[in-house]
Amino acid sequence: MTTLTELADEYYAYRQSTDINRLLWDGALENLERWEDVSPEGVATRQDRLREFADQADALAIDEDDLTQVALRDAVVHTARASAVQLKWSTELGDINPRMGVLALAEVFLSRFPLNSDEDGEHYLTKLQAMPTMLEDLVAVVQAAALEGRTALALHLRQTAEALRSLASNPTPLLAQPAPTASADVETWKQSLAETVEADVVPALVRTADALAAVAERGRDEEQPGLVHLDGGGELYEQLVHAYTTVEMSAAEVHELGLAVIDELEAEYRDVAGPVLGTDDNAEIYARLRDDESMHYASGEDIVTDATAALERAKAAAPEWFATIPQSPCIAHATEAGPVAFYSAPSRASGKPGEFFFNAANPAQWSTYELEAIAFHEAIPGHHLQFALHEEADDLHPVLKHFGVTAYLEGWGLYTERLADEMGLYSSDMARIGMLAADSLRACRLVVDTGMHALGWSRREAIEYMSAHCPLSIDQITQEIDRYIGMPGQALAYMVGRREIEQVRARAELREDFDIREFHDTVLRYGMVPLPTLRRLVLGTYSD
Repeated sequence: MTTLTELADEYYAYRQSTDINRLLWDGALENLERWEDVSPEGVATRQDRLREFADQADALAIDEDDLTQVALRDAVVHTARASAVQLKWSTELGDINPRMGVLALAEVFLSRFPLNSDEDGEHYLTKLQAMPTMLEDLVAVVQAAALEGRTALALHLRQTAEALRSLASNPTPLLAQPAPTASADVETWKQSLAETVEADVVPALVRTADALAAVAERGRDEEQPGLVHLDGGGELYEQLVHAYTTVEMSAAEVHELGLAVIDELEAEYRDVAGPVLGTDDNAEIYARLRDDESMHYASGEDIVTDATAALERAKAAAPEWFATIPQSPCIAHATEAGPVAFYSAPSRASGKPGEFFFNAANPAQWSTYELEAIAFHEAIPGHHLQFALHEEADDLHPVLKHFGVTAYLEGWGLYTERLADEMGLYSSDMARIGMLAADSLRACRLVVDTGMHALGWSRREAIEYMSAHCPLSIDQITQEIDRYIGMPGQALAYMVGRREIEQVRARAELREDFDIREFHDTVLRYGMVPLPTLRRLVLGTYSD
């Protein structure tokens, strides 16, 4: 009879052989030479196999008193089922998204692999040589879906086409990958890389841009950005809500939660920002935070400098709040592509450090007051502390280390923005206002994501709602909205996850022996698990 560990091993190996985009994000050398199979047949096969893994794990008899087994069983069940849901329509609607699509991420991550041997170098060149075929397959899916009336926004298809043409005209990011450190002939490898990019990749980028621009003629209007406008899209969105949040909430319930949290935050703005800015009018507070040019950066280098200083403070304070501190370093980078801010975990196998990135293509969009909250979220005590501890835990199954449960993962990141305030990490009252700005962004997500994908809001309605309830710049808000359009449901996980962790902590604090360092270690000890499982692991019971 198959044991849970054996099933988890098989599941992990399967996902490692199919989740190539995740490996790209992680900078993993495993299956480096490959791209994901995006064909309808390939996606359907993956969905069926994922559901089989979930059903098998769900049916296994385990020792329910063994919390490590509970964590692993529940992680396999949830991540397998969630991944099957998330794969539906992901190629035609997500992969071509200009903010979070595979093409945008490839531009960021293709130059960051920690190549060591000549074999690594050959695999990397093979990957680039295979890129034209991947692009052809992606275009074929997008074109076939368009014939069925299922397209991304025309705006997004055009933006991605423009980005591909820009990359083709200046492929410097594709040439930036360092040669293998142990290569016998670095110059020959660099020449092969340049020839591959010029002969294979650049023409494929132009062809793909032309094809996407043609599909854009049939793309959806900005009045209908959400899944609810597609046949079967409303049902899919409800499934995505659960896949990303892990809790039993409908889209309508999430929407109402968002409205309530926004009301709470606007009162807090008046209390915290009012005395600093000399006004208790929320609209004026947001306008001043958004429009005062003195509160915005002038260069990506300044962003990295300030982020690094914030991380040094966090590293110094962490031992008072965490019993276990990871050894892996964390490095801040400025980039000109990809999401607004994002993190890539360390790898002991390759020696890759933890890295977090700021999109500094337009440094002025970054407010000086908001930087610290984002740095704490992405690095310490947020994602870097979380992922590095998981990576360094010898007794944690790879499923629990690498297969993201978004509500746990991002709930922790958002929780640590407030935790940083408890830790005394914010350098000024203005930086604390940045913490509120980050909160209002995540609360607005609950409203606008559900608004577009369940209630039929237009892209403009979503942008206007966020601009009325959040001090981020219009450029940042627009990027955020475009991201939500391409990744339905994902943005809900942050605030839902944070609130659950806070509720679990409130329950744990009722105990006389409560210790904050032990609490945090327990939250992180078992790896990435669904929120109901986290509650059980921390409190020792499923029930309240």
